[in-house]
Amino acid sequence: MQHSPNSYFYLLVAAVFLFITWLGYRLLTRWHEGYRRKGIAYGYWLVSITALLVMSASRTFRPVNGELSFYLQVLIYAVYAWVMGLIVLLPVMFGLYCVRFVLRKIRAKQQNVRPVSQEDGSPINRRDFLRGVTAAAPLASLAISSGGVFVGDNYITQQRLTLSFANLPEQLTNYKIAQISDTHIGPFFGMGKLDRVLTMIDQEKPDLLVITGDLIDNLSLLTPTMERINRFFPTVPQGIYYCWGNHEYFRNIAAIREAWKQSPVFVLENNNRKVVDGKRPFYLLGVDYPWADKKEDQQTKRRGFINRALSGVPEEAFRLLIAHHPDFFDNSFENNIPLTLAGHTHGGQVALFGKSLLPVQYKYMRGLYQQNGNYGYVSVGTGHWMPFRIGCPAEVTFFTLKPASPVLSARI
Repeated sequence: MQHSPNSYFYLLVAAVFLFITWLGYRLLTRWHEGYRRKGIAYGYWLVSITALLVMSASRTFRPVNGELSFYLQVLIYAVYAWVMGLIVLLPVMFGLYCVRFVLRKIRAKQQNVRPVSQEDGSPINRRDFLRGVTAAAPLASLAISSGGVFVGDNYITQQRLTLSFANLPEQLTNYKIAQISDTHIGPFFGMGKLDRVLTMIDQEKPDLLVITGDLIDNLSLLTPTMERINRFFPTVPQGIYYCWGNHEYFRNIAAIREAWKQSPVFVLENNNRKVVDGKRPFYLLGVDYPWADKKEDQQTKRRGFINRALSGVPEEAFRLLIAHHPDFFDNSFENNIPLTLAGHTHGGQVALFGKSLLPVQYKYMRGLYQQNGNYGYVSVGTGHWMPFRIGCPAEVTFFTLKPASPVLSARI
């Protein structure tokens, strides 16, 4: 089954971008006559439309030796910085509008207030001040968006959490699990970045590595990706486990499935595998992506997937579930599964004080959730589909299991 965005989706995105471009231009020209000059207007629209075309084509770029060329990378960064700058500009202009509105109200009540003056005695009224700020607003927006693109695409944090469990089997004390998710290997996550992530994991010496979906977007990199993961497999004592994300279906699920068949990595698709034996064994469960058009149908699929994954698992076993979609937390909490790891949301990629600022929200958006002593963790992603992050850096996550100890977390 192949699921992918159709042409109407891309047309809608283009239409929204053009509307944002038009709205930004209207706001700028209304506030500052300098932006009404023909040269500036032509340049603004030329750069914006060129950026839209390059951004649309960037998904099809084919890296050479696993990486984009330096000049192409710079071009893509510049394009995304411009596009995101236009989006950032709207709330900046809205904020300035609110400031102007408040100042007008104050001025209406205080008609006799003298204007602020410079040292040389020339007056600076509020209107001139706001016009100056408005003229600089595009540069401020571009600076913010450039940071979100250049820094956001290259910085990967290591998130370490220690989780306590009341009934943790003795053999799992200090057991360490590494998680990567949503790498989206392609134009913005090449082989160099994958090598860097694998080095991070190797330095932590985890017992187990899980990959919670959306590994690859550009199938021209499938072979070198699998070569690296297969070489890395022997360094993880108890193996690497993988579950499907939605982007595997977007690209070519048949080709990706065939590549995994040739790999020592364990692909869990609504099934389970015993990782550690003993009186209370450790089982790892994995589920597929719950494709459905309606919420009720997705809930039905999730229940079916989780029941199949639990089949044959002893009641006394310690269980870990990996899933791409975090809505499976509802099912795992209901079934008393101690730990569930997921991804998919990217944490929204834009956040303030740990909270996503994007209008698209999930019940479980990012970070750690707990219910009745069971945990669910949503990775913000090790990569991204779009190279832009603010307040939500990409991450590799490490979990250390402890018996009945406080939950500690630290970000490096």
